[in-house]
Amino acid sequence: MSVRSRLQGWQTMFQIELLYGVLFVGGFAVLVYRFDPRVAAFEAGLVVGYILRVWEKMSIYERAIQQAVSEEAEAQVQAEAEQRVQAEAEERVGDEVAEQVPPEVDERVADEVEERVEETVTEEVGDRVEEEVVDEVEETVTEEVADEVEERVEAEVDERVEEEVAEQVAAEVSERLEEPAETDGAS
Repeated sequence: MSVRSRLQGWQTMFQIELLYGVLFVGGFAVLVYRFDPRVAAFEAGLVVGYILRVWEKMSIYERAIQQAVSEEAEAQVQAEAEQRVQAEAEERVGDEVAEQVPPEVDERVADEVEERVEETVTEEVGDRVEEEVVDEVEETVTEEVADEVEERVEAEVDERVEEEVAEQVAAEVSERLEEPAETDGAS
């Protein structure tokens, strides 16, 4: 409803009320100065008409109040129904989720854990194997090099010792052999 139509309705009601008031006061004034049964009947008709008008307004107000109350009641009922439906839906969904989700979650978690464990184990094993192989190769190479160096040093030392001993023995033998020949020839 527009503002103009609302004002129009109020203005019409005011005009009707004003007309009733003017006619009633005028008729009452006529009856005060001279009594006429027609004017008295007219006045009685005005009073009955005014009572009927008041009754009509009351029924209109009653309908308006009833409509406003029913709209408010509908709004409250709708809000309560929505809350109940939402609560019931959440409860049912929660129950169904609780029933259906655990097996699916357990399966998915198991699959995902298995995949991640395999990936992680593969990566870590590869890294660790590489590191340990490098460490062990270095250790083994170091030990073998040390053993080889030790063996070669021992072999070379033994060889040189033998050569030196052989040279010294040969030199000593030659010296000793030359000494008795010198001592024999000098005598």
